Amino acid sequence: MTEVAPSDSLREVYELRGGEDYASPVAPDPTLDRKFAVLTEEIRGLLPVESLLDAGCGDGRYLAALPSLGRVPRRVVGVDIADSILATARLATTVAEVPADLVRGNLERIPLGDGEFDLVVSIQVLEHLLDPAAGVRELARVLRPGGLLLLSTDNRASLITKTLNAPRWLVARIAGKRNFRERFTFPHASFSRKELARLMEDAGLVVERTRTFRFSIVGASPRVRRVLNRIDRRLPDVGIGDILVVVALRPRL
Repeated sequence: MTEVAPSDSLREVYELRGGEDYASPVAPDPTLDRKFAVLTEEIRGLLPVESLLDAGCGDGRYLAALPSLGRVPRRVVGVDIADSILATARLATTVAEVPADLVRGNLERIPLGDGEFDLVVSIQVLEHLLDPAAGVRELARVLRPGGLLLLSTDNRASLITKTLNAPRWLVARIAGKRNFRERFTFPHASFSRKELARLMEDAGLVVERTRTFRFSIVGASPRVRRVLNRIDRRLPDVGIGDILVVVALRPRL
């Protein structure tokens, strides 16, 4: 591994963001938070395992959910770039009684050894890396042979959400107010299914399956969000949801 990874330069902004956006643990309502509902079920389907890494664990919500998903792995580790965010994750896992080892680190240079984990989870992190390919190589490196990676990121082909929000975004752009509420500047990319599969393959992983899900309306009320989520649950996956999920295997030697 190199001494310095590109996204190390982003640590300061994430420390600030952690203090404001992740100051307290959150227990999401699955009827409102479609991402949390889907990805916790994805994790449930990959348990039990002996060791689990949440790479980019954020406020610890997925680690804190582990007791509700099955047998908690004997070894649980969370990595994030900011100490301010890890402080919230530490509180969340303590309250949930999940004995997690929380480590500060950048996914482009994970401070853990080779082949340590049966399951690596990385949720909505890849799109924020300056070097996504390096991040996927690191996720593959810390997986044991036969281990699985569950990764989610932004889907470039999120056509339903883009269509539903196009009028609002057009008006905001004309008024010069598009993204005016953003307080922090950091990378935010998106990927196609082919691009994500190529990143996995280049890192030596074998893609087992992909899916997309969710669509949304900016500023929607909780009632509308629940309706949209119920509709999404019933729709077939045609590749145009907001979130792109991949499950990939590190082959045995």
